[in-house]
Amino acid sequence: MAIRERSSQKLVLLAVCLGLMLSMFNSTMTNVALPDLGRSLHASDTSLQWVATIYTLTYAAALLLGGALGDRWGRRTAFLLGVLVFSAGSLLCTLAPVTGLLLGARAVQALGAAIMLPQTLSILVHEFTDPRERARAVSAWAGVASLGLAAGPVVGGALLSVTTWRAAFALTVLLGVVTCLLGRRSIPVERHGRPEGHRTLDVAGSLTAAVTLASLVFALSEGETAGWSSPRVLGALALSLLGLAVFIATQLSKGRNGRNPLMPMGVWRSRPFIAANVGGFAYFAVFFGVLFFYSLDLQDQRGYSVLAAGFAFLPMTLVMALVAPVTGRLMARYSAAPVMISGLAVTAAGSLLLAAASRATLAGIEWRLALVGIGCGLLSSSISNLAVSSVPDRLSNSASAVQNTFRQIGSTLGVAVLGIIVRGSGSGFTVGLQEGMATIGTFLVVCALVSLLLVLGSPRGSRPREA
Repeated sequence: MAIRERSSQKLVLLAVCLGLMLSMFNSTMTNVALPDLGRSLHASDTSLQWVATIYTLTYAAALLLGGALGDRWGRRTAFLLGVLVFSAGSLLCTLAPVTGLLLGARAVQALGAAIMLPQTLSILVHEFTDPRERARAVSAWAGVASLGLAAGPVVGGALLSVTTWRAAFALTVLLGVVTCLLGRRSIPVERHGRPEGHRTLDVAGSLTAAVTLASLVFALSEGETAGWSSPRVLGALALSLLGLAVFIATQLSKGRNGRNPLMPMGVWRSRPFIAANVGGFAYFAVFFGVLFFYSLDLQDQRGYSVLAAGFAFLPMTLVMALVAPVTGRLMARYSAAPVMISGLAVTAAGSLLLAAASRATLAGIEWRLALVGIGCGLLSSSISNLAVSSVPDRLSNSASAVQNTFRQIGSTLGVAVLGIIVRGSGSGFTVGLQEGMATIGTFLVVCALVSLLLVLGSPRGSRPREA
């Protein structure tokens, strides 16, 4: 019986990891495919930017709703629905004849990912109840995410060298079908089905959160190109601040009246949960900032092809995947918080070494990127584990959605801030990139210290009693 249960758990882990890889692979593969896509559809640079931006906007706006749907319909149903919606969006991307329809298809993809991803972590929390087994499962989950990120540029570049961008999206359709079939077969209804009792969906909170997050991501994405003082950017920032105030007020009111708020505000009484979101924000800020601007550096400044640039990131992304099993053992022995803080410190060291690499060869850049990869490998699963283990299990969907939201904001802000520093430098792209990495490295050191203070100030093993 125990052997059969372990086998069943491994299939569940495989299903949710495939769902996660699907999203991660898509996020990096699409960036590689943009030039070919632009030529095929005769799209302008602005339209190409929106192919990436519309996904980010929709994904960020729908993440909290995705977590709430898992609480309302059950984790299994929400996961399968998210995979199906994502796969449908990928199919529409494959068939899109014009840019406008492609943008709509990308929004459908993002909606599916936002529904699916919070369920993956929450399913693992409820499937693996032993803390040590849970740590190992979350580490495997994070390792697969790294493999997906690594595979995107390489597989996408290889496909584009023999076929078109449509084949890349068709591949995600195939992966989605496999994930859905495996998830339907392996994820047990009795543990991950519709929860007992009637849980209403916070529609007003979902809309407010969507407007708030979409406005913030839009402002961060458009600030550099439109100008930070432009009316639309300032208006979007003002709308996001107003939305945040309204959202917090309504969620507090619903919590006091026992009306199932979208985000139970009690989770913020947990200092480790706050530390996990600080770490998640910093992790994605540096990872996507490095991925975006070193792609430009390798291709535009050093003259490498798209495929060669994708391979140049393998030391970073593969190290992230290889570190994941080690991270699981470290968390089982020392807990998630020290591992996360160590990851922030190692990532800071790698960023500062990149800042000092003024005339480094490709090999010199790659070993520094690998050091960043070690730090990110320590961060990925420890952040997720700390976020869900520092709140009651019944709030794991909400904790997972919040944690993914902070990661998404971090990725957008990291690229935006690095862009301001790099392009604002009067000494050229290379020097600007060094200055940007120095800023990122310093920021990571501050985040490590803040996280350390939060964890040290928290009672050991504490969780919010009522959220």
